[in-house]
Amino acid sequence: MTRKPALIVLAGVFVILGAWGWLSHRAQVRVASFLPDLPPLDQAPPALRERVVQADARARRTFGATKGFGELARVYHANGFFDEAARCYTGLEQLQSDEPRWPHLHATILAGYGEIEPALVLWEKTCALAPDYLAAQLRRGDSLLKANHPTEAAAAYEAALRLEANNPYALIGLARIDLEAGRYDQARPRLEQVVRQTNYTLGYDLIVSLYERLGLTQRATEIRSMAKASGAYRDPADPWLDSLIEECFEPYRLSLAAGTIARNGDQAGARRLLERAVEVAPADVSVIYQLGTLLVAMGDRDGARWHLRRCTELAPDFADGWANLSALQASTGDTAEADRTLATGLQNCPQSPGLHLQYARRLRDSGRIGEAVPEFQASIRLRPNEPEAFIELGTLYIKQGRDAEGMAQMRGALVAEPGNPTALSMLAMQAITSGDEAEAARWFAELRNQPRVPREQAAQLRAAFQQQFGHAP
Repeated sequence: MTRKPALIVLAGVFVILGAWGWLSHRAQVRVASFLPDLPPLDQAPPALRERVVQADARARRTFGATKGFGELARVYHANGFFDEAARCYTGLEQLQSDEPRWPHLHATILAGYGEIEPALVLWEKTCALAPDYLAAQLRRGDSLLKANHPTEAAAAYEAALRLEANNPYALIGLARIDLEAGRYDQARPRLEQVVRQTNYTLGYDLIVSLYERLGLTQRATEIRSMAKASGAYRDPADPWLDSLIEECFEPYRLSLAAGTIARNGDQAGARRLLERAVEVAPADVSVIYQLGTLLVAMGDRDGARWHLRRCTELAPDFADGWANLSALQASTGDTAEADRTLATGLQNCPQSPGLHLQYARRLRDSGRIGEAVPEFQASIRLRPNEPEAFIELGTLYIKQGRDAEGMAQMRGALVAEPGNPTALSMLAMQAITSGDEAEAARWFAELRNQPRVPREQAAQLRAAFQQQFGHAP
């Protein structure tokens, strides 16, 4: 009597297993219809080849094919195989039609190719499936604006602001729409809020243009000069896209991602990515150097020293490796070793203006002025479009009482970089102390258009002018 129920249960298990197997086989067949061929991998790093082949095999299994297919799509996307990734996403959008990540990631690829309208269709789907995903709303707004649909773009940016009040990317999108429509009074508060929030890393170019249109030219000039080195535009955070970096095994992409997250303050995350890049490509000098300089910033001097020295071993003609290794050694008090490193670097890179300048500074600081001068001159000869060597040589001449030669170098700095505040200030002070009022007034006229001159320094120059000539400049 007990055997019959057991047999019934066992039969039920076999039925369930059979159904599962049939469904898995069906999923495998559907996945196989979308699978792209393996791309050429002969030149790829071994770790990347292995990862692609592994993910492709998982997508071809009977059980778990759909999950493996998603993994393969991410691996392709993360490592720059965009055509293959897009084909995978097309299949995944059908196999998992309620998953918003696939159309979103697919849309980022299409938008990167300039295919805005197809990308918009996918972002509409993403926003319908995940209306609270901020990055999709922002990208949808940007794409609508590029496609010349300002009303719809404004609605997308407003939706983003409902998700995150005062989001700078949404505000700047609305400000662009206002500017194009000539609504300057509406654009201004938005742009001023953006630059305050981001310290001019966003909105710098737009607010300068706006101030110029409003006739606020002095304010525009001040911002243009202040934000000269504010850095490149940064895309808004996109967790779904950003998470692809965990599947990346391509050194160049890892390097770019590490640079971005380091600038955003995540040095530990940048280090992790660069260490993976070095593991994948142990002879890639660029990523080894980037890791070395990051470790300097993180205070890991031993790690930095090892990686910078490795740069000099792999690429003796790479001047920055020698320069940074020498600077690190000097910062730890090992000046003799720093000098030897610098000398060896110059032997291997005799045409490096940076190494000549660094060596000139080392000689100057140790009191070997006669030897420092020709090194400054060599740096100038090799890189005449940079002002630093001109200014430092000119300052050295002035300290020696060779004012005419010093001022000649300052004028050279202005040729290299018109408006250089240090050179302008030095030339103005020299004209004041020599009693040449016309010359001093001429330099002051240029200083007024150079907001990079520190206020304290400008005040000192005005006071010196007043004392020397009896009136304000």
